[in-house]
Amino acid sequence: CACSTAPIQLMSMGLFACAPLHPSLAVDMCVLEFVKILFVRITPNTTVWSEASEVFLAGHSYQLS
Repeated sequence: CACSTAPIQLMSMGLFACAPLHPSLAVDMCVLEFVKILFVRITPNTTVWSEASEVFLAGHSYQLS
């Protein structure tokens, strides 16, 4: 059979499955990248969300003015 498993099909569409066998939830890889950027920069101040957003968007060729 040339069929792929559900997690492999999801990964080919840019989604990360929540379970290896029968996933009931999948998260977009871009969202996971944003969360990684956010938590690497997290500090107890109010600018972390803005800084993480700018870095994430700049990595996807967007620029905020």
